[in-house]
Amino acid sequence: MNRVIHFALARPRAVIASWLLVLLVSAPFALQLEGALKAGGFSSPRGASVQAQATLEKAFHEAPNSLLVVLHDQQGKATRQLPAARKAAERPEVSQITDVRTHPDWVSKDGKTTFLQLSFHSDNTTVQNLVPTVRDDITAKVGHGTEVDVTGAPALDYALNVHSQQDVTRAEAIAFPVLFVVLLLVFRSVAAMVVPLALSGVTLAITQAIGYGLAKATDVNNLFVNIVSMVGLAVAVDYSLFIIKRFREELDEDRPVPDALKRTMSTVGHSVLFSGLAVAVAMSALFIPRAMSFTSIALGGLTVTVIAVAMATTLLPAVLVLLGHRINWGSLRRRKNKDSTPKKAPAAQAGRFVKRPALLLVVLVAAFAAIAYPATRLTWQVPVASATILPSDDSARIGIERIKKDIGLHAMFPVQVVLTAPDHDAPALLKATEQITADAKRAPGAGEVQSVTTLGVPPQALPKTLANGGTALPAPSRAGLAQLWAPSGHGQLATRVVVTPDSDPDSASAHHLVNHLRDKARSVDHGTVTVRIAGSTATGSDFDQLVLDSVPLVVGTVALLSLLILLLAFRSLLLPLLALAFNAMVVAASLGVLALISQDSEHSINSVTPLMLFSVMFGLSMDYMVIMISRMREMRINGQLSHHESVLGGLARTAGLVNGAAVIMVAVFASFTTAQISIVRELGISLGVAVIVDAVVIRRLVMPATLLLIGDRVWGRALRRATDPADSAAPATSPETEKEVPHVLSDTPVR
Repeated sequence: MNRVIHFALARPRAVIASWLLVLLVSAPFALQLEGALKAGGFSSPRGASVQAQATLEKAFHEAPNSLLVVLHDQQGKATRQLPAARKAAERPEVSQITDVRTHPDWVSKDGKTTFLQLSFHSDNTTVQNLVPTVRDDITAKVGHGTEVDVTGAPALDYALNVHSQQDVTRAEAIAFPVLFVVLLLVFRSVAAMVVPLALSGVTLAITQAIGYGLAKATDVNNLFVNIVSMVGLAVAVDYSLFIIKRFREELDEDRPVPDALKRTMSTVGHSVLFSGLAVAVAMSALFIPRAMSFTSIALGGLTVTVIAVAMATTLLPAVLVLLGHRINWGSLRRRKNKDSTPKKAPAAQAGRFVKRPALLLVVLVAAFAAIAYPATRLTWQVPVASATILPSDDSARIGIERIKKDIGLHAMFPVQVVLTAPDHDAPALLKATEQITADAKRAPGAGEVQSVTTLGVPPQALPKTLANGGTALPAPSRAGLAQLWAPSGHGQLATRVVVTPDSDPDSASAHHLVNHLRDKARSVDHGTVTVRIAGSTATGSDFDQLVLDSVPLVVGTVALLSLLILLLAFRSLLLPLLALAFNAMVVAASLGVLALISQDSEHSINSVTPLMLFSVMFGLSMDYMVIMISRMREMRINGQLSHHESVLGGLARTAGLVNGAAVIMVAVFASFTTAQISIVRELGISLGVAVIVDAVVIRRLVMPATLLLIGDRVWGRALRRATDPADSAAPATSPETEKEVPHVLSDTPVR
């Protein structure tokens, strides 16, 4: 760290030129990021439902992707447009087109709504790219009185990609002007305001270029750009704020520019480094679930944090060396009135809130518990056949909601029990199918049930019928048999029990049905028979379980690594433990607020949100802890002040800085509350609330009260040996100490 800073101070022009070269090389790739990202990633790659779906595709040639073209005619003549729609939909990529001719129930009772299903054997990304073309071609062919909407999983993913990019562009367009004003108010200098904004812009551009490279090497979700903008703007501007603020303080003490910058980087610079490490650790923990959505968030948060720290510790010092006192150019500071009465010292103001630390802690902990309590009633559920995450006027959302309202979705998203066994064990496979079919018919929430045992073939004749492929059956029954019993390759047989839920696939009833069938499947004991559940609801359930299973590992990893980082930074065991406790309080309160603003009638939220909120907020809240504790520790060591004086003095020195940083973070997160994607909007709201709670309540009240209550032992043995232990004997509420604090810790910076 010292060598890097020394190089930046010794050769500032070389450092600046190097970063500008990186920016120029990055710009073309950053512009291509949007086209390289993918949607989806909300499934467990190792889930049983994914394996079951692979069996369905192999044995029954089920298309992996499909689009639903919804036709809506106010005159009740939607089916008259089907021939034209079918003709317009025909293209080489479409393997099959299905409509009311084979599914008479695919039309509403009033005749206003019907739909076609276009099946594709292409991958999801290829089908996504066809969505606008399919919609435009069919719209051009059908009558002007018929509305055409294209929906289905690839269409929803396509819409998610489009709106995600729009959300980021809109949020950044709002955030930068707001940050312009906030930084101008914080610094009261045009030059000091411009530098953080310029550095944050460069940080985002370089990170997006790296994101393009990552997207070419692996699948990266569109949440990458959202997290890069959210976290990147927050940390890049905050780290610049911390360093520039301290640099200007040192200049105000009439230190030469090189000395002021060396002192700044040896104190705040190291704090920024440890803060960045804490954020990086928290974001890296999201690699643990090994799902594309979480991996993309982890890649975005980790990359942008590393770039932000690298720029804050190299490019920013180089810029400050060249600017020197010109960092105050365009100053808006008011001139001090010598005749004015001096204000009460900030340390005294800080101390009045923590005169009774024990009582204050009891009240605040109780308040946090009350705020966090609603989170205990939440269920985590990723939407699998819902478009509520999209804006209400999006075509993909309109289409799926029309099917849901006018026709019903449950028949479109059946729960499928997939059974496999070796060819020679067909009797065991049939016996297991009979058992599952009987269980499914009795299952709560189940509607129609189809399997080889429901074809109308007498039970005693069914084994022979299956053995000869149903040649004696009528053509319709023979075709039905082929879709229920077939070889799946490598000497394996596959069959399926198709269960139509009596409710929508995202409902609690459908999830309970999946859980019920899984429980019954575990009880099937027929040797070589394997039983798995497929379908959208099962896929969502597997993902939800993946998230829940990952929570202990993610939380434990973040806590352990953060503990080690802070132990290295503070040389004290108590301080890292307190940091973990404070951050846990913030995250718990954030989840409670999220529960209050996000819960629906079934008390469920997107299962991605809590883990994402935990990692982002846990990492960012470390910034304030490191900056404030570092300043308190510095005053304790260098100023030879008592524990009480150091805590209140450090609080007074950093409170305004932390408030300014919090306002910046809130401004960034608030800009994302305009997002059309509901998960991004909810995250922006909850993160904004969390930052306010962290900066105003935890850092201004809970933390100093706790430090005063614990006493001098919080700094560790090494520091206590290096200072006079007698200085720490003053009680937290001593009147004599309170009188000394304003004098010792006045507005004159500590030398």
